[in-house]
Amino acid sequence: MKKERVGWIFAVVILSVLLVVSVFLGVTGYFSSIIYLKSNSDLVVGDSVSISVRPNQTSVVSFTFDGGYLSNENIPQLVQINAADLNSELRVRVKATVFGLDENTDFEFITTSHFEQAEDGYYYFDDVLKGGNKITFCNYLKIPEDNDFSSGEKYILTIVVETLETKYDENIWKNVQQ
Repeated sequence: MKKERVGWIFAVVILSVLLVVSVFLGVTGYFSSIIYLKSNSDLVVGDSVSISVRPNQTSVVSFTFDGGYLSNENIPQLVQINAADLNSELRVRVKATVFGLDENTDFEFITTSHFEQAEDGYYYFDDVLKGGNKITFCNYLKIPEDNDFSSGEKYILTIVVETLETKYDENIWKNVQQ
């Protein structure tokens, strides 16, 4: 009788320990997966961003988003460009690319009045960005009407900002707005 009692106590203790360990691993695994998903990207679409640019260089910022957005949906997206070098005047152009699709999808930006899209797909700033100043590129991002996004997938929207000093801008960029 004592052996049966010891066997039951042993089984209850072992099962209790296994229950505690599995609950612990389940909870910590859940939190670890959430931390991993949040650390897997730079920014989420909808977060405001300021892109620092330097003369004659390219700056890039990437956003992750899921495919659950509707066609023609406007998403608040403030993108500002600031010139870090105080001694130069810059021409600025911006282009966006989506990774995760087989074909190119062009996002439409609801830009400020100083940016205009040219035939080459770039948005050109119609003035000169002086060193130390900041300009707003867009306030909203518009999802394309003919999007092929899958709601269960994640995509990366990359915004590329190129700058060129005004002394070099005559023949390098064909569509510079004067």
